[in-house]
Amino acid sequence: MKKPLHKHIRHHARRVRKHVTKYLYKRDTLFATIWVFVFIVVLGSIPINFYALNPLKLGLKDFDFHDMTYSKLDVYEDTIDRQITIINVGKADREGLAMLIDKAAALQPKVMGLDVLFEGPGDSYQDSLLASTIARHPQLILASKLDWNDHNDTYKENFFKTNTNAEGYVNMLAEEYATIRLWSPFFENERNLKAEPYPSFDLAILKKYNDTAYQRQIKRKKTDEIINYTRRNNQYRVIQPENLLNGEVETDWIRGKLVLFGYINNHPDDIEDKKFTPMNERFYGKTIPDMNGIVVHANILSMALENNYIRKLPGWFNWFFAVLIGWIHMALFIKYYLDHHIWFHLVAKIAQVLSAILFVYAGIWLFENYRIKLDMKYTLYVIIMAVDVIYFYEAWATWMHKKFRYHTVFGHHGHGHETATHTATEHNEQTQPK
Repeated sequence: MKKPLHKHIRHHARRVRKHVTKYLYKRDTLFATIWVFVFIVVLGSIPINFYALNPLKLGLKDFDFHDMTYSKLDVYEDTIDRQITIINVGKADREGLAMLIDKAAALQPKVMGLDVLFEGPGDSYQDSLLASTIARHPQLILASKLDWNDHNDTYKENFFKTNTNAEGYVNMLAEEYATIRLWSPFFENERNLKAEPYPSFDLAILKKYNDTAYQRQIKRKKTDEIINYTRRNNQYRVIQPENLLNGEVETDWIRGKLVLFGYINNHPDDIEDKKFTPMNERFYGKTIPDMNGIVVHANILSMALENNYIRKLPGWFNWFFAVLIGWIHMALFIKYYLDHHIWFHLVAKIAQVLSAILFVYAGIWLFENYRIKLDMKYTLYVIIMAVDVIYFYEAWATWMHKKFRYHTVFGHHGHGHETATHTATEHNEQTQPK
């Protein structure tokens, strides 16, 4: 009589559980797992530039597998942010900018942000015109620059700064040509910790535009935020300069809205003031920047205004998860290494590949559906290194056993026992009289 299906399932489930748990609580499994993390820490501490020796690692240096979610993002495909309007400044000079600001201000926006750096004087007439225009509109936020390299922060004020116009730094937490993933809402003055922190351009705008969103950001007490990109260049209302100057704009695009002045161009070959972002269609090996800087700022503001932040799991949880998964994998690998050594490498490689796919997919699923970022880096490191560490641990444990009578499952049974038995059988067959 055949067994019922549920009994077959239960029988095989018990076999799988035995495969994993046979060595799960052995001291060797725990110590071998610890050695994996020792190797990770040691290798990570060696001050050698391995990027020069590893082209693959160099190519993936700026890669984050969560970018796969952003690059195919379609959640907000048809959603236009109606709170934010971008005015393209094009190639306007200082006189042209003054005219654009006056035209936009006449339509009564709530707040305006000018993403243009002025680090020094230009034509005296144009400077005078722009300075008077800026002074007339206290709702206009100016752009400044903060250089925080080598812990020697240098703050460069806007040349047209006034006592009535707020300003904030526009540069991001990233190396040149790196993908823009982080936003620093404010920066502490390291030379004077008692001084007020430098506000970012977007934080200064939030403070003026929406106090609720501003206070919410302050209460988060985050020195850096992961930017939750939700919209590309064409998903914001964009007004061209000639249309604004000719009065060819919808009034409700500006009245009571947050207006951002900046350079914007959707042509792929025009990379002026464009940044690499996770929304780049090529999520690895990026070659062409995909988003204008003003649109990066717009995404940051959309995130803050919509309270649509990314929740990053704490570092201790990432390490705990890596230890747990590494421990389970190590128990499985030791089981096959000792009891079924002929299948060890095949099972280990299959387990590594399947586990990597599973955990990367799980991380992407969490990020895509709940905007929870689980850093799987250490978990993948552990799974990859576990197999090679077993060989090292076996040698170490065998030496400890001979030297200090260290109790270990290695060296006196398992695949060594199988090999000895096989050798003895061959010897008996050869010496047996014919």
